[in-house]
Amino acid sequence: MRTEQVELTREEIYREWLGLNNPAPTCYGLLGVPELESDENAIQYAARRVKRKLRAYQIGLYRKQALEILAEVGQAVSVLTNAEKKRAYDNDLVRRWRAAIEELYQTHCKTPMPEPAAVELWLSACLARGISVTRLMPRLMRALESRSEDWVRQGEVQVSFPISLWLYRDVIILGQCLHVGTLEQRSEAVKQVQKLLGVPEGLVRLMVEEVARGLHLFTGTRIVRQAQRKPDEVLLRLARRIRRFGGHVGPRCKVLAAAATLVGKHKRDLEHVLQRMDELPVDLLPIQAAAMQARRAKEKVEEAGHRAWEVKDRAKAWVASHPQVLVGLAAVTGVAALVLAYLVATGHWRPFGESAPLRDLLSVERPAKQPGWAPPPPKPSATEHAPAEALPDVVTPDLIPVLQDLRDFIKNRPTGTGAGITLPPLKLPEPPSKGQTPPVKPPSKDPKNGGSEIKFFGVEGTPATPAAKDKPPDVKPLVPAPKS
Repeated sequence: MRTEQVELTREEIYREWLGLNNPAPTCYGLLGVPELESDENAIQYAARRVKRKLRAYQIGLYRKQALEILAEVGQAVSVLTNAEKKRAYDNDLVRRWRAAIEELYQTHCKTPMPEPAAVELWLSACLARGISVTRLMPRLMRALESRSEDWVRQGEVQVSFPISLWLYRDVIILGQCLHVGTLEQRSEAVKQVQKLLGVPEGLVRLMVEEVARGLHLFTGTRIVRQAQRKPDEVLLRLARRIRRFGGHVGPRCKVLAAAATLVGKHKRDLEHVLQRMDELPVDLLPIQAAAMQARRAKEKVEEAGHRAWEVKDRAKAWVASHPQVLVGLAAVTGVAALVLAYLVATGHWRPFGESAPLRDLLSVERPAKQPGWAPPPPKPSATEHAPAEALPDVVTPDLIPVLQDLRDFIKNRPTGTGAGITLPPLKLPEPPSKGQTPPVKPPSKDPKNGGSEIKFFGVEGTPATPAAKDKPPDVKPLVPAPKS
C-alpha cells in the first residue's frame, strides 16, 4: 500500500479535482460562479459544493494540498460575501482584464474596422490568458461596437458583427443549459441562428467549447434563470436588443423563432411578445426605468437621424446617376424666371397689387435736392392727432363771431382732418353772484400810502435793476413803539 505523500501541481489540482482549465483562476472561477456574480446565495451554494468535492481528498495522501485549497475557497467566500471587499476585488479584476484585452486588441486588431478573422484571433488570445471571453462577451462586444461604427450589416436581422456575436452567445447558452425538447431540435435551432446572423465557424467553435467546458458556470447566468421562470421575458429581451442596435424585428423574424424553440415557446407566441416591446420590464427599479425611458427616447432620435441620412444618401446617389435631370431643371427654372421678369416689367402681372408698371416707375424724374433743402415733416395720421387745446372758460362777446367762423371752417374743411377734434361750447362770462366779489387785478401801488410803492413785509423799496442786482437793498429796520 502506498503511504508516501504525493505532490500535485496547482494546475493539476484545478483540472482534475475542480474541472478548471485555468492555472490561475479568480475567486469566481474557483467557486464555479459566473464572473462578477452579485447573488450571495448563489456564491454560498457554489462554495458548499466545492468544499464537498475537496473533503473527499482531505483524508489520504493529498491532505495537505486539500487543506490549502479549502483555505483558498474560504478566503474567496469571505471576499465575495463582503460588500466592500467584493467591490475592491471586482474593480481590480476588471482593471487587469481591460489591460490584457487592450494589449491583445492592439496586437491582433490594429485596423479601424477589424475583420472577423482578426476578431477570432483576438478572442482566442484572451481565452488563452485565462479571460472568460464568453462570459464577458456583452462588455467586449459593446466596446468593439463603439470602436468602429462602419461595421457591415449582415444576416437576416441586419445588425452589426459584434451584436451578432452577442446574440449568438445567448443562443448557445440557452441551447446547452436549457434541456427543452430533444438534442437534435436544439442543435438545429442553434445552427439556424448561426446562418441567419452570419457568424464565422471559428468563433462558433470558440464559444461552444468554452460554454461546454464550464457548463456549471453558465447555468447560473441571468438569461438562464430568466428563461426558467419567464421564457417570454427572454424573447422580449432579445427583440429589444435587436431593435436597439438598428436591426429589423417582426412577427416573421426567424432568429426569434429559433430562440422561442430553445425556451419551449411556439412561433405563435411571438406576436404576443412583440406587442409588449414598448413596455418597461416589471422588475426594474425607478432609476432603471427612468434610464431605460431616456435611452429609448435617444434611440428614437438616432433612428430618425439615421433614416434622414439614408434618404439623403439615396437622393445623392440618384442625382449622381441622373445628371441630365439637373440640367433640365436648371433650364426650366431659368426660362420661368425670365418670363416672370418680363411680365412684371411690362405691367401684365402685378404681384404687389394695383400699382404703376415698373417701366413707368423707373422713368419718373425726381427733382434734384437744393442746397438748403430739408425733408418736410411727416404728416400725422388720422389716429395720431394731437389733443386739441381747451378754449378758455371766459370768452368776451367780441370773440364769439370769430370763434364761430373758425369752428365752421374746421368742420367744413375738405380733407376732414378736423373730424376728430372736439371744441368746447362757447359761453359768455357769467355775472358774479351775490356775496361774491369779482377777481380784481392787484394794484401796483399802495392806496393807503398815497400812491407810494407797496411795502413787502414792512420794507419799502423799488424792484432791483440789473445794475443794482448785486447791491444789498436799503432796509430801514422798524423801531418798536415805546411802551406806555
